[in-house]
Amino acid sequence: MFRICGVNHYENTHSAIIAELLNPQGTHSLKSELLEAFLSLIDKDFVPTDFNPSNATVYTEYTTTDKGRIDILIKDANKNALIIENKIYAADQNEQLKRYEQFAKKEFKAYQIYYLTLWGNEPSLQSGEEVNYLTISYADTIIRWLDKCIALSARLPLVHETLIQYSNHLKILTNQDMNAKNQEEIVKTLATSDNLEAAQSVFLNYPKVFDYLAKQYFNPKMEEFAHQKGLKYHYAKADESYIKFELFKCEFKKKLEIGFEFKKGSYFYGICHNSENYELSSENKKLLHKKIEEKGISINEKEWYPFAENIKILTITSWENDIVNSDNFFESCKQRIEILLEILKEIELY
Repeated sequence: MFRICGVNHYENTHSAIIAELLNPQGTHSLKSELLEAFLSLIDKDFVPTDFNPSNATVYTEYTTTDKGRIDILIKDANKNALIIENKIYAADQNEQLKRYEQFAKKEFKAYQIYYLTLWGNEPSLQSGEEVNYLTISYADTIIRWLDKCIALSARLPLVHETLIQYSNHLKILTNQDMNAKNQEEIVKTLATSDNLEAAQSVFLNYPKVFDYLAKQYFNPKMEEFAHQKGLKYHYAKADESYIKFELFKCEFKKKLEIGFEFKKGSYFYGICHNSENYELSSENKKLLHKKIEEKGISINEKEWYPFAENIKILTITSWENDIVNSDNFFESCKQRIEILLEILKEIELY
């Protein structure tokens, strides 16, 4: 049901669902039990000592003093606060967690920031460096919490069924949707002596499948596009979660490149410079950021990337639907590259 309604990547919708479940005054009729179940999965060092779930109040899109918006804020009568920053595919805003921490220090006696992503990824350095935060994930923390919630709601059929539906939806979103019976049958088949060697061969060659698919279905299109734009295309590698590649231009003079990169669980693209040979001046970086903001794109920086934007990690479904059976992924990459080329041409960074 959640998938049919298009909930997949809408962070605000996920935040609203989670906040409603965490809210002791929520429509689930379980008071603070679901919030307590959530906190039971969090290390005690990352929960304010005297935080009281029974008198907690939950807010979504809470406006801070610098006009930022906290995805989920939970505060109790003892002036303690829990801040949940929910990131599914969006990139961090400029110094986002730093600004939330500054706000929390002024407003609360004690606080804790939780950085929620699909897989437990770390925030960008510009956002989270030196901030006291804890990474949590949909794939582990939230799904385990929902299991507890499902058990607690056994006598509330509507709540119980909704929780099961949402848990199943998150398992699909995090590639955990194969049921136990199917898993057991596959394992039994592979575990026979006749199939062990074949199982090992499949396991060892599985990553090569995506390299083959990229070379077969993606590279020819990107090579042709690069040629049309006067670019040199360099394919690096592919895996289930990404295709890594770079694009160069003679005018870049080996100082800049447009790259699609995967690091620390994040898939992103952007403008990269080689810090050993060249680094953008602060003035040019400001110009770059201004032009990018004018295109309605959020500013984010990563190591060697004065601009980077996170994009959706590839899945088996996206390989099948958006690369093998259509040009959707290629077209999305092409559109991003064209925007960056336009920006680079306008401000002549190189």
